[in-house]
Amino acid sequence: MIIDIYKADDRGDIVTLIEDLTVSWRGKTVTIPGGFKCDGASVPQFLWSSVTPAVDPRTLRGAVTHDYLYRTTPEGWSRKEADELFYDLIREDGLGWWASRKAYWGVRLFGASSWGGDNGTS
Repeated sequence: MIIDIYKADDRGDIVTLIEDLTVSWRGKTVTIPGGFKCDGASVPQFLWSSVTPAVDPRTLRGAVTHDYLYRTTPEGWSRKEADELFYDLIREDGLGWWASRKAYWGVRLFGASSWGGDNGTS
């Protein structure tokens, strides 16, 4: 996965996917197009210090995929599946179990209002 990270504005670090990213998970596949922008791991601010920085390499693939699914709500994907995929990818990419569980529950409990939305990065 090739990305560009830059400090864009008051939103903080913005991640831009440079090339397409295809993720297969539980018999489903999603391709995030190059050029997609997001803000990294968008867990609630009160969890930041104990989970990980938003642009930690261990969370970027999961965060980009999660944000894409949340923003585009592709047919056949549920919000719960997007959250579970986020958890599985950050674990696979090396984030510890405890931090991953907190990140998962952060998006699971507080992410509903962003499902199907812009997430503030376009």
